[in-house]
Amino acid sequence: MTTKTTMQDLIGKNHAGVVLYRGGDSVKGIVLDVNPYRILLELPGGLTGIIPKKEASGYGSSPEDTSIGSVIESMVIDPDDEQGLVVLSLRRASQDMAWAELGQIQEEKRIIKVKIEEANKGGLMASYKSLKAFLPVSQLMPLNYPRVNGADSSAILARLQEHIGKEFAVCIINVDREEEKVILSEKGAYNGQSADTLKNLSVGDQVEGHVSGIVKFGIFVTFGGVEGLVHLSEIDWGHVSNPGERFTLGDKVKVMVLGIDGEKLSFSIKQLHKDPWLDRVGEFTAGQKVSGKILRWNAQGVFIELKEDVQGFFSLNQFGVSNHSELKLRDGDVMEGVILEINANSHRIELKKEEVAEKAAPAKKEAPAEDEEK
Repeated sequence: MTTKTTMQDLIGKNHAGVVLYRGGDSVKGIVLDVNPYRILLELPGGLTGIIPKKEASGYGSSPEDTSIGSVIESMVIDPDDEQGLVVLSLRRASQDMAWAELGQIQEEKRIIKVKIEEANKGGLMASYKSLKAFLPVSQLMPLNYPRVNGADSSAILARLQEHIGKEFAVCIINVDREEEKVILSEKGAYNGQSADTLKNLSVGDQVEGHVSGIVKFGIFVTFGGVEGLVHLSEIDWGHVSNPGERFTLGDKVKVMVLGIDGEKLSFSIKQLHKDPWLDRVGEFTAGQKVSGKILRWNAQGVFIELKEDVQGFFSLNQFGVSNHSELKLRDGDVMEGVILEINANSHRIELKKEEVAEKAAPAKKEAPAEDEEK
């Protein structure tokens, strides 16, 4: 035979050892009954507590995920309502515990994970337990920092919105319960890693990282909690005008460390490969006579083509003029010269005009004529 349990049975007014509660007290109770509108608890001292629906939202517990017989902690709102029940709040108890927990996490400098729920131009909004927390843009790691050309605010917001739904490892840098503010830092969570990376990093090291930013003057690459710049001139031995045509955010790349200045790092991609120009000029040596068609001239001097992708250069001072506009030259005319130097940095072969070379050569000293009288 099944006996129906009534509200009066659940409330159980005849228990001995009644305990008096005050507003704000924290109390643990055993779940007696649950429905979509309230949770009933058996409290110490023989009283029955009730958590109304609006006060039932707390991390890990709600009418939907609370089972009969489980123990939950809540806060006293009203110690004795007109029904003789202790009115409780799971929501407020959850917040109290969350605030206390956040303070302890900050003090112990622990790393926690939070899920990003919103984005604005200043940063990202997350929540920890029942509390809202803010992750400012300035506290993001390089890979997640919204670096865009021209600091366009709409582009920055679009980049930040890409993080909604992601989990971030962070530390807590400020907890202010009075102002109800929690400030997070992703960078702070990786400070130890960054310091270790920098301590063990040397110029010439080859490392693998991810593209964390693409700008007009190069790309940023991050690894081990640090970030460095690959300048446009260090991406390839050939000409690169738009890094965005070669890379996308998150691409895995290998780089060589060119410079370390505190936390400021410079990288190179092209230094990992032999300069193909050196192979193209392998047939040329200093002192060799060469010739080529005139390509152009400017205030520096005259450039001729020695072979495909190899240029020779005559400095302007070899032509006896003060301004390159005075030069009497035509595109395509052939000029001859002697190789002075093969300059790998500028990717050109420096030349001198052959007649200049002849004038510069010391005159041979003639032997003195013998004295005819001897």
